Amino acid sequence: MYNYKNSKSNIVNILKSKTPIERKNDIPKDQKGFTYENGIACYVSAIFVDIKDSSKLFKNKDEKLARLLRAFTSELIIIFQDFDKFNQIGIRGDCVYAIYSTPKKSDVNKVFDIATVVNTFMEMFNELLSKNKYSPIDVGIGLGCDCDELIIKAGRTGTGINDKIWIGSAVVDAANLSSIANRNGYKKIAMNECFYNSIKDFNDNKKEWFHFVNKSNDFSANFYECNVIDKKFNNWIKDGMKNGQ
Repeated sequence: MYNYKNSKSNIVNILKSKTPIERKNDIPKDQKGFTYENGIACYVSAIFVDIKDSSKLFKNKDEKLARLLRAFTSELIIIFQDFDKFNQIGIRGDCVYAIYSTPKKSDVNKVFDIATVVNTFMEMFNELLSKNKYSPIDVGIGLGCDCDELIIKAGRTGTGINDKIWIGSAVVDAANLSSIANRNGYKKIAMNECFYNSIKDFNDNKKEWFHFVNKSNDFSANFYECNVIDKKFNNWIKDGMKNGQ
Protein backbone atom coordinates (compact mmCIF):
# COMPACT_ATOMS: atom_id res chain seq x y z
CA MET A 1 0.00 0.00 0.00
CA TYR A 2 1.21 3.52 -0.77
CA ASN A 3 2.86 4.95 2.35
CA TYR A 4 1.74 8.55 2.11
CA LYS A 5 3.36 9.54 5.43
CA ASN A 6 6.84 8.51 4.25
CA SER A 7 6.14 10.09 0.89
CA LYS A 8 5.44 13.45 2.51
CA SER A 9 8.99 13.51 3.90
CA ASN A 10 10.46 12.37 0.60
CA ILE A 11 8.68 15.14 -1.32
CA VAL A 12 9.81 17.82 1.15
CA ASN A 13 13.43 16.56 1.00
CA ILE A 14 13.45 16.77 -2.81
CA LEU A 15 11.84 20.22 -2.83
CA LYS A 16 14.45 21.57 -0.38
CA SER A 17 17.47 19.91 -1.97
CA LYS A 18 19.98 21.74 -4.17
CA THR A 19 20.15 20.91 -7.88
CA PRO A 20 23.55 21.93 -9.30
CA ILE A 21 23.30 22.74 -13.02
CA GLU A 22 26.30 21.94 -15.20
CA ARG A 23 26.70 23.54 -18.63
CA LYS A 24 28.00 21.11 -21.29
CA ASN A 25 28.62 21.34 -25.04
CA ASP A 26 27.12 17.89 -25.64
CA ILE A 27 24.48 15.82 -23.91
CA PRO A 28 26.15 12.88 -22.12
CA LYS A 29 25.61 9.71 -24.14
CA ASP A 30 25.26 7.44 -21.11
CA GLN A 31 23.42 7.71 -17.82
CA LYS A 32 26.62 8.27 -15.80
CA GLY A 33 26.43 12.00 -16.47
CA PHE A 34 23.02 12.19 -14.80
CA THR A 35 22.10 11.68 -11.16
CA TYR A 36 18.88 12.27 -9.24
CA GLU A 37 20.43 15.46 -7.84
CA ASN A 38 22.03 17.28 -10.79
CA GLY A 39 20.93 18.91 -14.01
CA ILE A 40 22.71 19.50 -17.32
CA ALA A 41 22.16 22.46 -19.66
CA CYS A 42 22.94 22.00 -23.38
CA TYR A 43 22.16 23.24 -26.87
CA VAL A 44 19.42 20.84 -27.95
CA SER A 45 17.37 20.34 -31.11
CA ALA A 46 14.41 18.02 -31.61
CA ILE A 47 12.27 16.67 -34.43
CA PHE A 48 8.78 15.23 -33.94
CA VAL A 49 6.76 13.56 -36.71
CA ASP A 50 3.06 13.43 -35.89
CA ILE A 51 0.55 11.24 -37.74
CA LYS A 52 -2.51 13.31 -38.67
CA ASP A 53 -6.00 12.06 -37.70
CA SER A 54 -4.44 9.18 -35.80
CA SER A 55 -7.52 8.75 -33.59
CA LYS A 56 -9.50 7.65 -36.67
CA LEU A 57 -6.62 5.62 -38.07
CA PHE A 58 -6.04 3.68 -34.87
CA LYS A 59 -9.66 2.53 -34.74
CA ASN A 60 -8.82 0.06 -37.50
CA LYS A 61 -7.38 -2.70 -35.32
CA ASP A 62 -6.20 -4.93 -38.13
CA GLU A 63 -3.02 -6.51 -39.48
CA LYS A 64 -2.70 -3.96 -42.29
CA LEU A 65 -2.48 -1.07 -39.86
CA ALA A 66 0.08 -2.95 -37.75
CA ARG A 67 2.25 -3.51 -40.82
CA LEU A 68 1.87 0.13 -41.92
CA LEU A 69 2.93 1.45 -38.51
CA ARG A 70 5.89 -0.93 -38.29
CA ALA A 71 7.14 0.12 -41.72
CA PHE A 72 6.60 3.81 -40.94
CA THR A 73 8.32 3.86 -37.54
CA SER A 74 11.24 1.63 -38.53
CA GLU A 75 12.14 3.80 -41.52
CA LEU A 76 11.87 7.05 -39.56
CA ILE A 77 14.22 5.65 -36.92
CA ILE A 78 16.75 4.80 -39.65
CA ILE A 79 16.47 8.35 -41.05
CA PHE A 80 16.91 9.85 -37.56
CA GLN A 81 20.01 7.74 -36.94
CA ASP A 82 21.68 9.15 -40.04
CA PHE A 83 22.92 12.06 -37.91
CA ASP A 84 25.04 10.52 -35.16
CA LYS A 85 24.54 13.30 -32.61
CA PHE A 86 21.16 11.90 -31.57
CA ASN A 87 20.76 11.37 -27.84
CA GLN A 88 17.26 9.90 -27.75
CA ILE A 89 14.99 8.39 -30.37
CA GLY A 90 11.57 7.13 -29.48
CA ILE A 91 7.87 6.73 -30.12
CA ARG A 92 5.34 8.70 -28.08
CA GLY A 93 1.72 7.99 -28.91
CA ASP A 94 1.26 8.88 -32.57
CA CYS A 95 4.66 10.64 -32.81
CA VAL A 96 8.10 9.38 -33.70
CA TYR A 97 10.79 11.71 -32.41
CA ALA A 98 14.52 12.30 -32.06
CA ILE A 99 16.48 14.62 -29.78
CA TYR A 100 19.94 15.78 -30.80
CA SER A 101 22.91 17.46 -29.16
CA THR A 102 23.55 20.49 -31.39
CA PRO A 103 26.32 22.73 -29.99
CA LYS A 104 27.02 24.18 -33.45
CA LYS A 105 24.58 25.89 -35.82
CA SER A 106 25.76 23.46 -38.51
CA ASP A 107 24.43 20.65 -36.28
CA VAL A 108 21.00 22.30 -36.20
CA ASN A 109 21.10 22.56 -39.99
CA LYS A 110 21.76 18.81 -40.19
CA VAL A 111 18.58 18.25 -38.17
CA PHE A 112 16.80 20.41 -40.75
CA ASP A 113 18.25 18.17 -43.48
CA ILE A 114 16.77 15.20 -41.60
CA ALA A 115 13.36 16.94 -41.68
CA THR A 116 13.56 17.45 -45.45
CA VAL A 117 14.38 13.76 -45.92
CA VAL A 118 11.39 12.80 -43.75
CA ASN A 119 9.17 15.13 -45.80
CA THR A 120 10.36 13.48 -49.02
CA PHE A 121 10.16 10.00 -47.52
CA MET A 122 6.43 10.53 -47.01
CA GLU A 123 6.01 10.95 -50.78
CA MET A 124 7.67 7.58 -51.34
CA PHE A 125 5.87 5.92 -48.45
CA ASN A 126 2.41 7.02 -49.57
CA GLU A 127 3.09 5.96 -53.15
CA LEU A 128 4.12 2.52 -51.92
CA LEU A 129 1.04 2.38 -49.69
CA SER A 130 -1.22 3.11 -52.67
CA LYS A 131 0.51 0.52 -54.86
CA ASN A 132 -0.04 -2.08 -52.14
CA LYS A 133 -3.70 -1.12 -51.58
CA TYR A 134 -3.24 0.80 -48.32
CA SER A 135 -4.73 4.20 -47.58
CA PRO A 136 -2.16 7.04 -47.51
CA ILE A 137 -1.35 8.92 -44.31
CA ASP A 138 -0.36 12.52 -43.61
CA VAL A 139 2.16 13.77 -41.06
CA GLY A 140 3.26 17.06 -39.56
CA ILE A 141 6.95 17.67 -38.86
CA GLY A 142 7.87 19.86 -35.89
CA LEU A 143 11.34 21.24 -35.20
CA GLY A 144 12.48 22.86 -31.97
CA CYS A 145 15.75 24.28 -30.72
CA ASP A 146 16.94 25.70 -27.39
CA CYS A 147 20.43 26.99 -26.62
CA ASP A 148 19.94 26.33 -22.91
CA GLU A 149 17.70 23.27 -22.53
CA LEU A 150 17.79 21.84 -19.00
CA ILE A 151 17.93 18.05 -18.76
CA ILE A 152 17.30 16.15 -15.53
CA LYS A 153 17.08 12.50 -14.60
CA ALA A 154 13.74 11.69 -12.99
CA GLY A 155 12.40 8.51 -11.47
CA ARG A 156 12.83 6.63 -8.22
CA THR A 157 16.10 5.35 -6.77
CA GLY A 158 16.23 1.57 -6.55
CA THR A 159 13.31 0.91 -8.89
CA GLY A 160 15.21 0.94 -12.18
CA ILE A 161 12.46 3.21 -13.52
CA ASN A 162 13.84 6.51 -14.73
CA ASP A 163 14.06 8.75 -17.76
CA LYS A 164 15.32 12.15 -18.82
CA ILE A 165 13.01 15.16 -18.64
CA TRP A 166 13.71 17.96 -21.12
CA ILE A 167 12.94 21.39 -19.67
CA GLY A 168 12.95 24.14 -22.29
CA SER A 169 11.55 24.93 -25.70
CA ALA A 170 13.34 22.41 -27.96
CA VAL A 171 11.31 19.29 -27.20
CA VAL A 172 8.08 21.04 -26.17
CA ASP A 173 7.98 23.26 -29.26
CA ALA A 174 8.88 20.41 -31.64
CA ALA A 175 6.06 18.30 -30.22
CA ASN A 176 3.51 21.12 -30.33
CA LEU A 177 4.50 22.29 -33.81
CA SER A 178 4.27 18.75 -35.19
CA SER A 179 0.62 18.67 -34.13
CA ILE A 180 -0.27 21.85 -36.07
CA ALA A 181 2.01 21.35 -39.11
CA ASN A 182 0.19 20.08 -42.22
CA ARG A 183 -3.16 21.03 -40.70
CA ASN A 184 -5.54 23.96 -41.22
CA GLY A 185 -3.50 25.31 -44.12
CA TYR A 186 -0.10 25.18 -42.41
CA LYS A 187 2.86 23.77 -44.31
CA LYS A 188 4.29 20.30 -43.57
CA ILE A 189 7.36 21.49 -41.62
CA ALA A 190 7.10 23.98 -38.75
CA MET A 191 9.99 25.23 -36.58
CA ASN A 192 10.40 27.58 -33.64
CA GLU A 193 12.29 30.86 -34.01
CA CYS A 194 15.45 29.56 -32.32
CA PHE A 195 15.65 26.74 -34.86
CA TYR A 196 15.12 29.06 -37.83
CA ASN A 197 17.66 31.60 -36.54
CA SER A 198 20.22 28.78 -36.28
CA ILE A 199 19.77 27.59 -39.87
CA LYS A 200 19.01 30.80 -41.76
CA ASP A 201 22.69 31.54 -42.56
CA PHE A 202 22.98 28.15 -44.27
CA ASN A 203 19.89 28.88 -46.36
CA ASP A 204 20.41 32.61 -46.95
CA ASN A 205 19.82 32.35 -50.71
CA LYS A 206 16.66 30.31 -50.16
CA LYS A 207 14.65 32.61 -47.90
CA GLU A 208 11.60 32.14 -50.12
CA TRP A 209 11.39 28.58 -48.78
CA PHE A 210 10.39 29.83 -45.34
CA HIS A 211 7.22 31.58 -44.28
CA PHE A 212 6.96 33.53 -41.02
CA VAL A 213 3.84 32.93 -38.92
CA ASN A 214 2.75 35.27 -36.13
CA LYS A 215 1.73 33.59 -32.91
CA SER A 216 -1.90 32.53 -32.97
CA ASN A 217 -4.41 30.35 -31.18
CA ASP A 218 -2.61 27.32 -32.64
CA PHE A 219 0.82 28.18 -31.19
CA SER A 220 1.64 30.77 -28.54
CA ALA A 221 4.86 32.04 -30.15
CA ASN A 222 6.05 33.06 -33.60
CA PHE A 223 7.31 30.27 -35.84
CA TYR A 224 8.40 29.50 -39.39
CA GLU A 225 7.01 26.94 -41.82
CA CYS A 226 8.11 25.38 -45.10
CA ASN A 227 7.57 22.44 -47.47
CA VAL A 228 11.24 21.77 -48.31
CA ILE A 229 12.15 18.38 -49.79
CA ASP A 230 15.36 16.54 -50.61
CA LYS A 231 15.75 17.17 -54.35
CA LYS A 232 17.84 14.09 -55.24
CA PHE A 233 15.54 11.78 -53.28
CA ASN A 234 12.44 13.39 -54.82
CA ASN A 235 13.79 13.08 -58.37
CA TRP A 236 14.38 9.36 -57.79
CA ILE A 237 10.74 8.98 -56.66
CA LYS A 238 9.47 10.87 -59.71
CA ASP A 239 11.66 8.69 -61.94
CA GLY A 240 9.71 5.66 -60.78
CA MET A 241 11.97 4.40 -57.99
CA LYS A 242 13.62 2.21 -60.61
CA ASN A 243 16.26 0.76 -58.31
CA GLY A 244 13.67 -0.44 -55.81
CA GLN A 245 10.80 -2.89 -55.78
